[in-house]
Amino acid sequence: MAGEASTSAFEAGSVPTYTEWEEVYRDNVVGMYQYVYRRVGNAPDAEDLAAEVLLHTLRTLRFPSPVRNVRAYLVKTAKTVLADHWRRHYAAPEVVSDELDELAAPEPTTWEPSALAAERAQRVLALLPDRFRTALELRFMRGYSVAEIARELGVTPTHARVIQYRALRKAAEVGRDLMP
Repeated sequence: MAGEASTSAFEAGSVPTYTEWEEVYRDNVVGMYQYVYRRVGNAPDAEDLAAEVLLHTLRTLRFPSPVRNVRAYLVKTAKTVLADHWRRHYAAPEVVSDELDELAAPEPTTWEPSALAAERAQRVLALLPDRFRTALELRFMRGYSVAEIARELGVTPTHARVIQYRALRKAAEVGRDLMP
């Protein structure tokens, strides 16, 4: 009796299992499509990504496999495929980055701002943290390129872009607060 009690439910056959790929596909294709669609928000990408998930799974799945394990594996594979999709979607090509660095730095403007605008700009800059103020002054008042700003601040060009972006956001926020 002790030997019979130690047999697992899988061995006893009471756990639902998949024995062939067609069963896996038929039972999970719609659910996988819906899972992916909820994350990407458009049908063409969802169709492609769901197919990619199923193809990845097809290559590695061994039969017989418990239904619960197969579905967990499908979800894990879907998360990986989605991560790769978003990585591809948001990756900025290095060529574009290099081309942006090669663009001429903006020339100092020849127009004379009104005294009120100049005073307001100085007040906004004065309220920014030192690093943000320096980045904006170098870029827009002295016409430095991103690479030159990075050298001046002692950071990478990518980090210099981040600092500049955050500085602009903070300046806009401070400028809104200064509005009468």
